[in-house]
Amino acid sequence: MVTPVHIRPHTAEIYLDCNATTPVLPHIAKAVEHVMEQVFGNPSSSHITGLQARYILDNTRRLARQVIGAQQGHVVFTSGATEGIQTAVLSALSQAPRVGNRPSYLLYGATEHKAVPQALEHWNRLLGVNAELKAIPVDSRGLLDQQFIAEHVADALMICTMAVNNETGVGQDLAALEQLIRQYNPTVPWMVDCVQALGKQSLTLSATSIDYAPFSGHKLYAPKGIGFLYVRAGSPFTPLIIGGGQEQGLRSGTENLPGIAALHTLFELLLDKQQAVFHDHATLSDYRDQLLTALRQVFPTLELNHDLAISVPTTLNFSVRGVPSRDIMDVFDAANIRVSSGSACSSKVPRSFVLDAMGLEAWRSQSAIRLSFGPATSQATIHAACERIRHAASALRHSCLLLADTNEDIDSDLDGVVQLRFDNRCCYLIIDKAARQLVVIDPLPELAERIERLVQCQHYRVRAVLTTEPHSSQSPAAMLAQLLCASGCGAARDAVGWPLEIPTQCPAPIDCTVPVHGCLSVGDRRLFRVGSRQPVYLLSSPLPHSDAAQLRVDFAFIGEQDNAAIIAPMVHPLSLLCSSSDDDFSVVRRLAELQGEAADYDSNEVIAEPDSNWLAATNTLVIDVREQQEHEVTPLPLDAEVINVPLTRLAQFIYSHRDSLASRPILCICRSGQRSAVAARVLQRHGFTQVSQLIGGLTLLAN
Repeated sequence: MVTPVHIRPHTAEIYLDCNATTPVLPHIAKAVEHVMEQVFGNPSSSHITGLQARYILDNTRRLARQVIGAQQGHVVFTSGATEGIQTAVLSALSQAPRVGNRPSYLLYGATEHKAVPQALEHWNRLLGVNAELKAIPVDSRGLLDQQFIAEHVADALMICTMAVNNETGVGQDLAALEQLIRQYNPTVPWMVDCVQALGKQSLTLSATSIDYAPFSGHKLYAPKGIGFLYVRAGSPFTPLIIGGGQEQGLRSGTENLPGIAALHTLFELLLDKQQAVFHDHATLSDYRDQLLTALRQVFPTLELNHDLAISVPTTLNFSVRGVPSRDIMDVFDAANIRVSSGSACSSKVPRSFVLDAMGLEAWRSQSAIRLSFGPATSQATIHAACERIRHAASALRHSCLLLADTNEDIDSDLDGVVQLRFDNRCCYLIIDKAARQLVVIDPLPELAERIERLVQCQHYRVRAVLTTEPHSSQSPAAMLAQLLCASGCGAARDAVGWPLEIPTQCPAPIDCTVPVHGCLSVGDRRLFRVGSRQPVYLLSSPLPHSDAAQLRVDFAFIGEQDNAAIIAPMVHPLSLLCSSSDDDFSVVRRLAELQGEAADYDSNEVIAEPDSNWLAATNTLVIDVREQQEHEVTPLPLDAEVINVPLTRLAQFIYSHRDSLASRPILCICRSGQRSAVAARVLQRHGFTQVSQLIGGLTLLAN
């Protein structure tokens, strides 16, 4: 019998990432469906069906003019804001004067969406304009430097600013900018990105000298793939798409009538004074205050990254000191709350170029979270979000990512070797849970607060803070040692952090045939040092009750050393080698891999299908590789045995279970399938023979 398997979220999704995109409102979706089924004519056709389509097109354009206050000029329907930006830049630069030896600039705000500087760079090169691109600096509030504009705009061929920033919600004073720009250059083409302003600020574009203003439908409850561009009457214009003559020859190609119909319904809502779908500024500000109160209750070290007084009320951008944005995003996602980091994530550590441009501290840029809702968000959603935020933060406290109240009972499962990462750099913690002892190897400045918080949370006695490279008194390792060593690692340390008072004469592990320089006890294990300026640290097996001379090398912390001939005399074939950098997520290696003798493996991939029974098999061991806080917020309701082994603990899991679980069927699961793929490959490399990973992760199983 095939047992259906469904993993459903315990709670409904709370979507708080509306600055990225919004759901399509039901009545807008109905308008799209109606046009696709009933009014499917080509607006360029002269028969009745075409004329019906033409009516929707023309009437939507009329409503758009009312919404943005554009009685004159052109309103051109596009595929979205990116096309509008490209069209504006092409139009301005195609007719830009060539000024000979005079300097010429293309000015854009330093916090603009990347579509703007990339479009400027592209068309500047392609058209041979050869102007110099200059980013207009912003102050710590995100406001453009008016003195910089005054000094450069006279020689500008185009200037690009934005009405509302997509990351912080900060709005520019367009009236003041207009007065400044036109004082020094009355004719320079000026584009204002109005994407985040639609539905959040009143616009009267015809009353300004703004030349181009792009808009996007999917930022305000319309489908993706539809937008429009305002072009001031008399402003330079060159079509980006030619061939067919649609849109009065300004943008060829058959119009996206279903998308335009969506805008029609959206504009009707925006213009209807009696509608109850979109809330007013006061209501939205109250929503923001409720969310901010809940966030500050659970994150006492929260720092806002923007000034609420100059921001639209639908955006909150904040950082929590010592807690990376990835950790907050993951636990929020596990709680079915959708937020985003301050900027788009990459394979490296996410960082906000907007906050960098504002001059905020690096930790705030690296830890930024953007929470954004829309003008149609309900009070019920805000209330549920506040409750869910409190629940998610509780999981962070239990994982020691937030310090807990003294009355809260916290019992972390951390024990053995833990790998912490920042980008491709690795830091290791050796923890003996029973003895409450800890050693840090190769600390990273970005992880210092996290380690300090873990020590405080679990009341660890720090035995040493060590490095595999020499360091100065001001290095991350030295400074972290100063913070932590009050708990027990003493003051006398050498250039790599090795305590000077520990025994120098002690039996070396039987696998190590080279001299060792002392040994440090960590619970019932011993840590040995080999070498001085670039040492390798050897962690022994637990001390036998009978003979300390029979210790084996379980882990070797080798830093950047990858010479197998140097490492081989220190370890045995099954010793686990831990490097200080890990570009390809090897996590942990063996000597054979260092020698180039071990083969790589591809993990088996399992496709999530609701009529399969592999998750119900009692013999399958499901390894949830999400972080502890994610697992706590959303446990996996499966018949199979489930254990939580984050990537940070995978090396210790391999050491502890390679004999007992090597032949058992194992399925690795995470949220998206990325971390589980890493875990499956690592396990197979270390001899686990029946390992699979769920492609798509819980994201697909939840659908």
